[in-house]
Amino acid sequence: MTEIDWILINPGKAWLGDNRGALMHAANGPRHEIRIEQEFEISASPITFAQWTALTGQPAAGDTSENPLNRLTPLMIEAGLLGVEGNPRPPSEAEWALASAQGAIAPGDIQIEVLSDRPPRSGYWGAPCDGRPWLAPMRGGGISDHTPHVTRIWRNTGTIRGATPRGVSRPQMGFRLVRSPLPEGELLMPVAPPRNELIIRESMIAMLIGIIPSFTWAYFNASSRYLSESWLNIAVGGIFFSLMTALIWRPNSPSYSIQDEQMRRL
Repeated sequence: MTEIDWILINPGKAWLGDNRGALMHAANGPRHEIRIEQEFEISASPITFAQWTALTGQPAAGDTSENPLNRLTPLMIEAGLLGVEGNPRPPSEAEWALASAQGAIAPGDIQIEVLSDRPPRSGYWGAPCDGRPWLAPMRGGGISDHTPHVTRIWRNTGTIRGATPRGVSRPQMGFRLVRSPLPEGELLMPVAPPRNELIIRESMIAMLIGIIPSFTWAYFNASSRYLSESWLNIAVGGIFFSLMTALIWRPNSPSYSIQDEQMRRL
C-alpha cells in the first residue's frame, strides 16, 4: 500500500531510561518521565520502498516494492526528506515511547528502527523531555557533527536502545515517520548527576566492601609488620576492588519526574 497509514497519538506521558546503577547500564540512565503536550501522527509501520518513492519522487536503489525500506543510512533518510510536504521525519525517542505506550508500535519485518535523536553524550543527562529530538550541537561553520542516531532494536520481550552511525546502512534497519509540531517550551533533564552525592556514596561503598574487608583479612592473615608497612597498598587494593564492582552492581539511581514544569528526583 503506497499511501502511509498515519496513527494519531494523543498528548501524554511515558518513561524512558534505566535506573539500575551499575556502570554497564549507565548509557541507558537515568530513568525519567517524558511529556508531549501536542497531538502528532506516526506511521503505523516502517516506511516501504513504494512509500518513499511517493514521498520523495526518488526510488531508493531503484526499488518501488511494498517491502520495508532497508537500504538507506540515517544521513540519506534526513537528506531525502528535505522539502517534503508536511516536514515528516523519523520520530524522536520520546515520541516513539509515547506511541508505544498508546499501542501504536508493533514489531514487524524490521528489527532496527532509526530515530531522529543524536545524543551528544551517553545516557540521558541533558536530554529533552518534551518530545523534541535530541540533536547534536553545530560545529564551527554551521556544520553538524557526526554523532550516531539512536535506534530501537526489537527483541523477543520488546525493544532495547541502540545506536547506528549516520553513514551506515543495515539489512534489517528501517524507520517510521512522524508529522509533529515542535513544542514551544523547553523541558530538559539535568546535565549531570549530583557530584557530591556520588563521591559520598562511592566513599561509603569503598569502605564497606573494599577497605574494611582488606584490612580485616590482613589483620588475621598477615603480620603486624606487614600491616604497618603496607597499609597504603592494602587500602588501595580495597578501593580498586570496590571500583571494579561498580561495573556490575550499584544501588538503583533515582528516577526523575515532571513536577512544577521541571525535572525533579523522585
